[in-house]
Amino acid sequence: MKPLVGMRVVDLADEKGELCGRLLADLGAEVIRVEPPEGALSRSFGPFAADGETSLYFAHRNAGKRGLTLDLTSEDGQRELKRLLANADALIESTRPGTLGELGLGASTLRVEFPHLVITSISDFGQDGPYADYQGTNMVGVAMGGMLHRAGIPTKPPVMIPGHLAYDVAGIAGAQATLLAFWQRFDTGRGQHLDVSTMDATAALSDWSLSNYSLNPQLGKRDGPGIYPLYRCADGFMRMIVLVPKHWRALLDWIGRPEKLCDPKYEQFINRLIDRDMIKSELEGFFADKKKVEVALEAQRRGITSTPLLRAGEVLENEHTVGRGTFHDLEVAPGVEARFPSGFFTLNNERTGPTRSAPTRQERHDAFENGDDHEALLALIVQGASGAPGTRLSRLRVIDCGIGAVGVEAGRFFSDFGADVIKIESSDAPDFIRVIMSSYMNPSFISSNHGKRSFGVDLSNEKGRALVERLLEDADLFIENNSAGTMDKLGLGAADLARINPRLVSLSSQSLGSYGPWHHFSGYGPNTHAVSGLQYLWNYPEDEAQPAGSTAVHPDHIVGRIGVVGLLAGLIGRERSGKGSHFDAAQFEVPIGLMGDLFAKESLEPGSVRPVGNASHRGAPWSCLPCAGEDEWCVINVRSDAEWEALRTAIGTPEWSNDPAYSTAEGRIAARETIDEALAVWTREREPREVMETLQAAGVPAGIVAHPGHHMGDPQLAHRGYAKLVAQPDFEAILVEGQAFISDSDDLPEIVGEPAPLLGEHTREVASTLLGLSEAEIDALIEEGAIEDPPKEFKLL
Repeated sequence: MKPLVGMRVVDLADEKGELCGRLLADLGAEVIRVEPPEGALSRSFGPFAADGETSLYFAHRNAGKRGLTLDLTSEDGQRELKRLLANADALIESTRPGTLGELGLGASTLRVEFPHLVITSISDFGQDGPYADYQGTNMVGVAMGGMLHRAGIPTKPPVMIPGHLAYDVAGIAGAQATLLAFWQRFDTGRGQHLDVSTMDATAALSDWSLSNYSLNPQLGKRDGPGIYPLYRCADGFMRMIVLVPKHWRALLDWIGRPEKLCDPKYEQFINRLIDRDMIKSELEGFFADKKKVEVALEAQRRGITSTPLLRAGEVLENEHTVGRGTFHDLEVAPGVEARFPSGFFTLNNERTGPTRSAPTRQERHDAFENGDDHEALLALIVQGASGAPGTRLSRLRVIDCGIGAVGVEAGRFFSDFGADVIKIESSDAPDFIRVIMSSYMNPSFISSNHGKRSFGVDLSNEKGRALVERLLEDADLFIENNSAGTMDKLGLGAADLARINPRLVSLSSQSLGSYGPWHHFSGYGPNTHAVSGLQYLWNYPEDEAQPAGSTAVHPDHIVGRIGVVGLLAGLIGRERSGKGSHFDAAQFEVPIGLMGDLFAKESLEPGSVRPVGNASHRGAPWSCLPCAGEDEWCVINVRSDAEWEALRTAIGTPEWSNDPAYSTAEGRIAARETIDEALAVWTREREPREVMETLQAAGVPAGIVAHPGHHMGDPQLAHRGYAKLVAQPDFEAILVEGQAFISDSDDLPEIVGEPAPLLGEHTREVASTLLGLSEAEIDALIEEGAIEDPPKEFKLL
């Protein structure tokens, strides 16, 4: 049984955040998608099926939901909505702030009438603050959130990530918030109002940029693939990432140790980076007669992280996605099936993706159907209780074996809200982000690990491993994202965890998953760009033969956040079943899942899905344009003729804008490049904030292409208290990224910026208080190397 069976959700989200309800439905909740009489706005979004009308955007983000049409401006529609809410557990909505309030359906009103209800409001910038009334789009969200500035090549404008990242990550944050509040309701009997900001949700993906900038205010340059190079092969490209000396030596052995590359200085990554053009030329000469998949397979056999760069059609058909069942068929129109991703997780070895198509306009599910299951769930909720705020979270214990960004971000979510998160690590097997700067502490590590405790333990040591098993016996959650098979070899695989603690909820995440023909592939976040189709599509349309992409480690941060959704669902399911569960999120399948509508389109029209750069079918201009200042940019989107007229007026109605062809969307799209060139004359004379404020005052979606320098002083982020100050010993005060949502209730404790732990800082404390060991026993285990105190000096591995 899926963990959210019995949960009831009313879903009003349209365009932004629709993935929230989809994720809840995937995990077993009954979700009723309410549309207005004219139909959801997102039904008008491409890509479309062959009929030109069936929206694959809508189909992908609403699969698994039931449908209902209500006119919320009418008394009958409002009455019917309230009848649903009286029997629902959660309401999701994404209207402009204040819209539902004007109808008498605002959160403050509904919370009084339905105190049990969890209300999740997803907006572009939050329910209040300086930007609350700003117009938003997905592109504005990506730009303002900081995920656009580093994407692309330095000689061109920043280039948009394919899909709808900002609005989808807002949906993921919405699912986190909804499930966290619902889980707390088991103690309190009360609902909450959660205020989710798309800008905040996106900013949290930007590779710890705020933390690093707060200590060292320098900006990274846009550099295409950057330190994660792509190498041309006989039939395309493959990505190979060589960061450590042993991988460099393995590469030299493979290619015959050419004299040019055998200089000892190339043992150091920085020297390879300096001479990367020469090295790339040498390697591409070797790969020129070899196919990309064959090269990647051989590299992986030699222990070198490598993945082939796949086009959309190749992602659908390659042996690994076929072997894993990454895609399945869903009907999108009568008699028409498309290939959609099979879900973001496997749960106890079963796919969690939708088995039912998105609702049609004709559906009328005006009542929930999961009566017995809902009653069973309600019976577990303490009605009218008045538990102390945050007590349920403070009782939670998490064992965190995460490394890099994936697992540690999941663990950080729970530590932010007061859970006891114990990081498992040792100086012989440290989290690589901890040691990436040749020390045991840095801003990236602080951001993802502040507030945790560190237990220094050698998992390869039998006694050390036994201690971790004892910790697991009383734990609630377990998180890991090590290489495939690592935890099984240590006796801590999914089956072992269920034996040690049948109530344990666990999350595993590997680069290419834990099963399938390529499951043994090792890799970093950018390796998934290539194999998921993301790298191919993250490009300028005119440069299709030379991929651009980004230096971001995406999707690592978002995989961690998806993992939190699974873990929270598992905790809710455990309330009813008394049993734990195991979630597995393959990292490369997360960007595939976010681009599911594009893959559906490719399955219907092979070869149709290609890079589009910053363009959109929704209108023009839809642009990233230069501003005054070094590498400063803004985005401007026009969705309608009215917004076009508002834009013309705001910039002084220049002569070029009077062309009659520009009065229609079709005419503007046809003249997209000409309009961009003319509009850039105006933007170049202004700083990005002036552009944004001028156009937003006129009602035109516009935003700063933000970097951390902007985020440091951003008034909306400051208003929401997004950045959290951490007083890290031996460092100046560091700002770390906050969460994407705010609650109106004290039931959700305030995030406190506790320091990140030294390696092994809490070994003695954990061994004594949780494991009951005496000081003599602890000393003996340290002497044997099973556990360790903080190292006195850095160990170079």
